[in-house]
Amino acid sequence: TEGVDDDLNGYIDDIYGVDTTATGKKAGNPMDDNGHGTHVAGTVAAVNNNGKGVCGVAGGNFAAGIPGVRLMSCQIFHGDKGGDGTRAIKWGADHGAVISQNSWGYIYDPQHPLTYVPQQDKDAIDYFIKYAGFDENGNQEGPMAGGVVIFAAGNDDQPHGYPAEYEPAIAVAAIDAEFERAYYSNYGPWVDISATGGDSYDNNEVWSTTPNNKYASFQGTSMACPHVSGIAALVVSNMGGPGF
Repeated sequence: TEGVDDDLNGYIDDIYGVDTTATGKKAGNPMDDNGHGTHVAGTVAAVNNNGKGVCGVAGGNFAAGIPGVRLMSCQIFHGDKGGDGTRAIKWGADHGAVISQNSWGYIYDPQHPLTYVPQQDKDAIDYFIKYAGFDENGNQEGPMAGGVVIFAAGNDDQPHGYPAEYEPAIAVAAIDAEFERAYYSNYGPWVDISATGGDSYDNNEVWSTTPNNKYASFQGTSMACPHVSGIAALVVSNMGGPGF
């Protein structure tokens, strides 16, 4: 029912996702004010083979009638105002997601460097991995028994990146057009995989969707991460089922 928190989860009309920076009715209506989330979403799921714009990794095949992946958008920033990334991860697990795509992290501050993954982030990642795909009675209801959490490594050219460095998560670094580590990408043995992130120095950035029916080119591990999440979606769509 419009205007009502039908499922009593604290959000009104959260059909497509949530905005953890807002309260009341606005919290159920994620609106990407700077284009970052929309750009990431397009890399995962922009519709393929429809003669428009860009193609997402898991965007299906429009001409053949094959649908792409379904997304839930969880906004955790609004301008300079930060929201709650851990609450967004948990919301995804509780609402049917089995892949948690996270193009966010903590910016390196040389004056006060973070040297660990905050416990609340660990708890949220562990929660998603354990409970995604199950109903409240422990029965598998999604395409995968449990979830996978994928994080961007960060853009500080540092040997650490949080929360991506937490071992149960898949950490994604960025490579440039020459298949070398992008100059900005965080790095280290904790990185699990690298993907295309763009490089503005070489005028090779990642094109994707932005709000108001537009397209733009961005760079960053935020752009690399959804390439990996899209591949994860293809794996689940092809292999998923009871017990997977």
